[in-house]
Amino acid sequence: DKSYGQLMIMKNFRPRSFSICPLDISDDDKTITKELIIARFGLNSKITIDLVNLHLHNDRSHNSNEKRCQALENIFKKMKTNNYMLIGDFNFGDYDLKEQNILATYENEVHDLWKDIYHLDQNPGFTFDPSNNLCARITSDSQINRRLDRYLIHTLDNISYSIEYLLMIGIETIPIDPLNIDNNQRINQSDHYALQLIINFRTRSISHRSALVILPTINTWPLINSYREQYDPSFNRWPPHFNLLWPFFDLTDCQDDQEDILLPLRLLLCQIESFSIEINEIDSFIENNISFMKLNQQSTKYVKQLHEQLKQLFPQCSKNNRNGYNPHMTIAQFENEQKLNQAKSSLSLNESFKFPVEYIYILQRPYDNDTTPFHIVYQLPLGSVLQPINSKQLNCVDRKLQEFFQIMNLYETNESYKRKQEKFEKLSSCFKQMFNKDTLNCFTHSFLPYGSFRIGINGQDLDTIFLLNELKSTNNETTFDETLHQLKHDSTAFNNHIVNLLETQIQGNLKDEIIYYRNIQALFPIISILFNDQTKVEIFVQIEINKEQSSNDSNSPESIHGVHEIERLLIYVRSPPIFQYLLTFIRTWAQHVGLYGQVYGYLGGYSWAILCAYVCHKFLSPIKSLSSIENFSINEFFSLVQQFFLTFAQFNWSSQAFRLYPKSYKQMTLSEKSSVHNRGSMRIISPSSPYNNTGRSTINSTRDLIIQGFQRVLQLLDTINTITYEDKSNALKQILELNNDFPNEKIKSLVQLTLSSENNYEIDEWIGWMKSRLAHFINDCEEECHLIIQTQNSIEYRSNNTEAFYSIAFQLDPQTLIQHRNFSYWLNQFLDQFNLYPNRKESMKISYKIISIHDWKLERMQPKPQRIRKK
Repeated sequence: DKSYGQLMIMKNFRPRSFSICPLDISDDDKTITKELIIARFGLNSKITIDLVNLHLHNDRSHNSNEKRCQALENIFKKMKTNNYMLIGDFNFGDYDLKEQNILATYENEVHDLWKDIYHLDQNPGFTFDPSNNLCARITSDSQINRRLDRYLIHTLDNISYSIEYLLMIGIETIPIDPLNIDNNQRINQSDHYALQLIINFRTRSISHRSALVILPTINTWPLINSYREQYDPSFNRWPPHFNLLWPFFDLTDCQDDQEDILLPLRLLLCQIESFSIEINEIDSFIENNISFMKLNQQSTKYVKQLHEQLKQLFPQCSKNNRNGYNPHMTIAQFENEQKLNQAKSSLSLNESFKFPVEYIYILQRPYDNDTTPFHIVYQLPLGSVLQPINSKQLNCVDRKLQEFFQIMNLYETNESYKRKQEKFEKLSSCFKQMFNKDTLNCFTHSFLPYGSFRIGINGQDLDTIFLLNELKSTNNETTFDETLHQLKHDSTAFNNHIVNLLETQIQGNLKDEIIYYRNIQALFPIISILFNDQTKVEIFVQIEINKEQSSNDSNSPESIHGVHEIERLLIYVRSPPIFQYLLTFIRTWAQHVGLYGQVYGYLGGYSWAILCAYVCHKFLSPIKSLSSIENFSINEFFSLVQQFFLTFAQFNWSSQAFRLYPKSYKQMTLSEKSSVHNRGSMRIISPSSPYNNTGRSTINSTRDLIIQGFQRVLQLLDTINTITYEDKSNALKQILELNNDFPNEKIKSLVQLTLSSENNYEIDEWIGWMKSRLAHFINDCEEECHLIIQTQNSIEYRSNNTEAFYSIAFQLDPQTLIQHRNFSYWLNQFLDQFNLYPNRKESMKISYKIISIHDWKLERMQPKPQRIRKK
């Protein structure tokens, strides 16, 4: 029972202290200790981290399971620091339930680094591998592959980390008899493989120069500042505010801040809806000689609840809060009680006032100057859905910029937004009838918006996700739980069952409001619904089984489809309202000039959002105060738009991948696994795991058209004045009025597809099938046929929306294109796909023709039934 197999070797740096510590693992019969090697390293003069090397009992020991469990329990309970890492041979695998249950108990505090990097079903991390390791096979009684060696890290105080490299090494073999050249037998050098880790630690300070606050809306500032300017010495340093957490983390604009502080903060705020604050009187803290504006009882309750949740998320920031939390807004500070009493008569509020809390703010000021005012470094929204941009929004851009957006019809109408909101609430309600705490104890569900609706900008459809999570605890299994557990080992049957249940709920609750709904079988199931008022809803169904989630973190799996991707952008942009305006403008431009739409080989909405987020983060001027957002002018907006086109016209798209963050080891290992997710001529990497290329539908031809689109805007700006406010407003207008040049001047022929059916429902279904096949065809045209193409980014409808036309343009003349054998082959392959559509009806027809550009234009000049274009 003594320590064995433990060694700690250091090169080029020394620990501050080094010790061998006994660890009590006594059982009923006798007292037993296990020795640990602990080395303490200094990361700076104040912050240290302990590396604990341990070797737990192997299976040959008496009561080995209990001894290992006792050792783990005692380590977690008796370590007197939070900053430590456990390294060594744990001698149990992922299916040793007793030990794994101990780790599960502490899962919010202790993290397994291998599982942070890899999915165990893809890379199980078997460091003990008798199936391949001859040394392990010979020396062990057990022949079961197991992940015995691990790096565990405790949640660190004031330290963040990033994993640069984590791999299994020592898997090479050596000759059994190197002197005998006739003996080809080889053996591994050890019965265990080794784990090599490169990890970067960064100390993070909590500073009085940083605060997490509520700011009152700017229309209330004149009243508040009428007191502060006269009586508050900090008037020039602080804006009017309510502290939520102060001091707060000193943020340095790095990826660690985004991942470890801002993302968890935003995911918490997603679950807290916006609320209103009412101030009804001015009160004083006599002991501090301070006067403050006091919240009414209901507002105090809301703010205290928010503070409590923030304190649980960031306990490091509330350690010195001895007197409890009393939300208040300081308006006066006095040297003594006498001066406070003298001013009291003028410190009264004639009437109460209210303001909405839709955002919270992180304020900071630099270290080197105590007189520099606090400025806004991040504006973070409350609620899962951003407020839609409109002309009546508070704390959001200058009036003239709002007027420009209204004139150019860039805002979503209130009626359109309310229709989507109503559909989301109705669907959410009908799903809760079946999936709730009364019917399920072992699973939990979420119904969440993503896409344009979540960002608060005008989008064609309402995109949502239905997420079902299996929980770790399985107490009190219900009949519904039992059914799902029986199905979970057959993913197809499980998915079909959930989709059928959702469709049953939709049919039972919303039948009279729906024109049609259908199940689309893609990588994950999608339910598409068209309502009577033409609102289209798509429900992406995501099911997470055996993901080791507990009931208190069901809303935070590693990646909720479409949700975490957007949240990472919102914390990156610093000011979401300005991001909303820029993205709305750029999306509208891309749609007008024919460069929008993933199914057509261009960039989709999320790719454009990533590009806009980068421009906001890099080029948005420092936000000195809330008025900087409120007064964000057309001049400033024009500068952002100009930087957008300058940046991406000059980017080397042919050889570089675009990322919001530098490439990390985790990005490399996850994103480079699948060539399917890596294809695409424009590489715009998602900031969320598994770091897919969001521009994977692009080909060289469409990439070049997008770059030409950027350059076309710059050429326009070179030819017009952009000096005055009027000039810049006119320039923005002309950018949006640039025409769609499909087909452009290099085009000589087009393939025109004609799809028809009996009714609107069938034609939409038919077009959906075409769109799902289109990317492969245009890729084949370029890769296999070496053709330069231009795709139309919209569908034209005629004959009461039962006939649709779509065209793909080529730089070859019609005769040459017809005689192109490779092209004919791939065109026929594409057309054959329509015969494979499982739901095809006799009325669903498709035809095509190859025509010259001259004939195509001539045909469009002749009188035709009214054409309607849809993206």
